[in-house]
Amino acid sequence: MNDAELDRRLGALLREPQTEADQAFIDRMVLMARIDRDIRRARRKALRRALVDCAGAVAVATTFFLLSQVQAPSADGIVPFQGPAMAGLVMLVLWAVIFFPGAAGRSRAA
Repeated sequence: MNDAELDRRLGALLREPQTEADQAFIDRMVLMARIDRDIRRARRKALRRALVDCAGAVAVATTFFLLSQVQAPSADGIVPFQGPAMAGLVMLVLWAVIFFPGAAGRSRAA
């Protein structure tokens, strides 16, 4: 037996067998990447929606506050029904009626 023959036989014994890719593992990793992407997308959408809702709430509250400052309150501290503050309160109530049922629908859809 010569050196070339010995090297060839030793190489054949020490060579690792060729294995095929584990398709189930690949499928699980692709699925995990898709789920992670979908979760990140949902988080961004929820954050954006929360910021818009907070901005709307601040705008409505600021409007109500400014309208309440336009007219002087009566002596007993009751907001008059004909004043701008009552209009602001009506606007606040209408906003709540529209917003909160919609928020419940958004949480069920997610």
